[in-house]
Amino acid sequence: MVFVDINLLRDRDEPLLITQDFAEGELSVASDVSLLKQPVHAELQISLSGEKICVNGVLKAKLEFTCSRCVKSFFRSIKKNVQVVYQPDPVVEGEGEEFSLIYTDLDVGFYHGQQLDVAALISEQVVLEVPMKPVCKEQCGGLCDQCGMDLNEGSCDCQRRSVDPRLVALEELKKRIEKQ
Repeated sequence: MVFVDINLLRDRDEPLLITQDFAEGELSVASDVSLLKQPVHAELQISLSGEKICVNGVLKAKLEFTCSRCVKSFFRSIKKNVQVVYQPDPVVEGEGEEFSLIYTDLDVGFYHGQQLDVAALISEQVVLEVPMKPVCKEQCGGLCDQCGMDLNEGSCDCQRRSVDPRLVALEELKKRIEKQ
């Protein structure tokens, strides 16, 4: 883990520059649909403005994804510009007390104590770039729902169903109602 001491930022006249590669073991970015294929390269400028920590820079990474349609692996490189502002954790006086955020607070992060976890920041930014349903290519045909053949490699002889098999019972009910 890489932490930046807030007191160190207070004592500096210029922003702290971090140019470093972060390996998968230092980050929390692995998921069911993606893996980090090479270390994340970070070039970050961290400065303090009052109690707000401003982080600006760029992240570069290469990820391996599993296509949500054909289940094949594919690679994508990401390059993300980072502009994040961190504020001290809001103070909540008593247990059960609520703290509310307004819409403009949604792009603000919070730090606790006198340290900022840079590895957590990088992990968060990389994970935000992972699509919910990665697709190897827009025209991916996926797999046949009956025989499992990869439809990108050719077509199969299966008869296409016009109705989702989970809805067959409703289709039969509709036919009985129409007969009456």
